[in-house]
Amino acid sequence: MRVAGPRQTPWEEGTEIKNLSLSGLAFTAPVELCPIVGEFIKIQFHIPGRNEMACYGLVTRLEVLPSSEMLVGVQFYKLEMPHRIVLLQGLAQRLKEQQKKNAAVAPPASFNEFITKILLHKKAAALMLLFLSVWIFLSL
Repeated sequence: MRVAGPRQTPWEEGTEIKNLSLSGLAFTAPVELCPIVGEFIKIQFHIPGRNEMACYGLVTRLEVLPSSEMLVGVQFYKLEMPHRIVLLQGLAQRLKEQQKKNAAVAPPASFNEFITKILLHKKAAALMLLFLSVWIFLSL
């Protein structure tokens, strides 16, 4: 990711985008290179499954992380429609890949798993059974 602001020289840092949406993104940055809230910055990043994209953003949030880094929240500024479409396509592709991965990893629920969960949460199961019994009784 590359970031440039009015009060700093452009820099490229081995960072990680923590969150990416149609409205903005959040990334990590070392404290000493962190922009300030309200600052307009230029960012360049890879869209999932697509090429690089560069745009402007407004720094809207900073959060201190335990690893002496900052989480920087950026809202995209005047993102052109072609960029929005490419971004949407990349996010849709990433979501589809994650859904396929989760479906392959998650085993189908079985009756034994259902019984195990009920036994682990006895109070909740008893309350549900009581509620169901009262509801059936009142509907007769």
